[in-house]
Amino acid sequence: MSKMDLNEIISLISKTPIFQGLNNNEYSAIGKAMIHRKFSSNQVIVHEDDDNSQTFFIILSGIVHVTVLTTEGKQTILATLQKGDFFGEMSILDGEPRSASVIAAQECKLAMLYRKSLLDILKLYPKITIQMLIAMSRRLRRSNRHINTLSMMSVYGRIADVILQIANESGQRMGDVIIIPNPPTHKTIAEMAGTSRETVSRILSQLRKKHYITSDRKKMVILNEEKLYD
Repeated sequence: MSKMDLNEIISLISKTPIFQGLNNNEYSAIGKAMIHRKFSSNQVIVHEDDDNSQTFFIILSGIVHVTVLTTEGKQTILATLQKGDFFGEMSILDGEPRSASVIAAQECKLAMLYRKSLLDILKLYPKITIQMLIAMSRRLRRSNRHINTLSMMSVYGRIADVILQIANESGQRMGDVIIIPNPPTHKTIAEMAGTSRETVSRILSQLRKKHYITSDRKKMVILNEEKLYD
């Protein structure tokens, strides 16, 4: 476990969407209930089907992947969460086992609340409950779109959709292009698109030849966003 100054905690959670609009005393009360922990890249934070569902997580820094295993034993990435996002709320609220695994995509710093602490906070500050429900609804809509994409699109369309999703979440628009810093690996894109790494490599090569994108290890640049929708 890592120790953090209470002022640092207040600064971090005050920027977290579900805690927006509270005062310093309320931030302080929440911060004192939190446990802080660092996770290294590729470390499993939560295991799918784990019945020890007593912890709620808030991402203070870093990125995590929400994953499930298919019936064929392949790992599929359902969502990518970053600073300000949260996870673990479903098992806290319904007491059921974890519905997915969560893996650190890079070194992460997380704030953790045990079930009783979270439920006490939700009772004291109903606004947080509303913010959480809004965030959960958005996440459910995003998941539904992802499922429809996987079932209806061609593999090319799925990979293009993943690239556009990443651009929407972490890209930086510079004039007519979108820059994605530190792009995910081909393996990660494959797991998000429900295909193989080899297929991703082949299609990304085609996109580069058509001058729709450029990419290297440090960044991916979308040169023609409209063509990716075709």
